[in-house]
Amino acid sequence: MKKPKINMTITKEDTVYSAYSLIQNISINTEADNFDELKANILDAVNLSFEDKGFTYTIDEIQFTIDIP
Repeated sequence: MKKPKINMTITKEDTVYSAYSLIQNISINTEADNFDELKANILDAVNLSFEDKGFTYTIDEIQFTIDIP
């Protein structure tokens, strides 16, 4: 299996930022109080989601789509 490309969609909720993505039937979701914390949570969530497949990501390998008005 080839290492999938990750694109996380970021939204602003009432009090937090959230990020989500669906990659190869794997749902990845996380949230945080600020954007820096969100990036760290995204990296943790992505790496945990693909740990069993032997893939490790850096934050530079993850694309972001910002959906904030």
